[in-house]
Amino acid sequence: MIGERVRLAREACRLTQIELSDLAGISQGTLSDLEAGRIMVPSDEVVEAVSRTTQFPVAFFSRGPLPDIPEGNYRKLKRGKSKISKQIRAQIRAVVEIVQSAEEVLQLPSVSLSPVDDLKGDLEELEECTQALRQKLGVGGRDPIPNLTRALERTGTVVVRLPTEMEDHDGFSVWPDFGLGGRPIIAISNGNPGDRDRFNMAHETGHLVLHTRRDVADPDRAEREANRFAGALLLPEEAAREAIRPPITLRVLMAVKATFGTSIAMNAQRAKDLRLISDQQFVSLRRQISARRWTRQEPVEVTPERPILIAKILSVAGSDGSTVRMAERNLLPPMIYRALTA
Repeated sequence: MIGERVRLAREACRLTQIELSDLAGISQGTLSDLEAGRIMVPSDEVVEAVSRTTQFPVAFFSRGPLPDIPEGNYRKLKRGKSKISKQIRAQIRAVVEIVQSAEEVLQLPSVSLSPVDDLKGDLEELEECTQALRQKLGVGGRDPIPNLTRALERTGTVVVRLPTEMEDHDGFSVWPDFGLGGRPIIAISNGNPGDRDRFNMAHETGHLVLHTRRDVADPDRAEREANRFAGALLLPEEAAREAIRPPITLRVLMAVKATFGTSIAMNAQRAKDLRLISDQQFVSLRRQISARRWTRQEPVEVTPERPILIAKILSVAGSDGSTVRMAERNLLPPMIYRALTA
């Protein structure tokens, strides 16, 4: 049990066994035996050294078995390093433990997100899935979603922001104990503009709805489905056809962004998906976006949204005292605690 927690703390800090052993001043052999379960009861000195290095409180390592979670869905570039993926998953696993403990004492919103069993058609069929979800989110079939984070939290989904910008990773989603009262989790990276955050959350929602019960063998197909789902959720077909009228220029797409909180790049893709523009027009628009250096930072600011449900969950352990003290109560490193409550 302790070994499993040592491994989580190490991966949450993006450390290899060699790096942690060097920083903590313990042998790699001891660390390897500990994580493998060959050492069941490590010395207090070893635990304290790992705690001091990773900033996870000493009490974290003696809490008992960690909750099991599925592998989850990563929104990342193909060049994204597995070391960062492990870091994200480890941090979220620690969050899942806190969420599950809070369920015992806190009245959280009931989970109303519903995964689909099957999709018999092509990508256009996803439009119907998003309309059903929009009803659960309490927004009209053609209306903007003013605050996607808050809307998802009302479905019982926990949205969290990771403590640092994770290179080549934008998001992660997982549904622990699906069918057994588990609660879906969506994590987004720090450092992105608000419109990118919204798309990342919508994309991960797509994975939760489309791929929790459906096994899609082709990862690229799964990503295309999640992308199409995100576009349809944020910019419904009827609204898109009304707002994106010819001549379709960057200025038109900027106006759509101002209304729906969707990026100019996403609006161009949405126009292509709905056949409002040709493939050639789409390529032209993308070239114009690139020429203006809008690939990372576009005009028309969309304010980043702030999760509040996770802060409520963390408050179960108390909300008085310094950040370091409150992080310790939640058995988290201060850096992770600050990101979750920012």
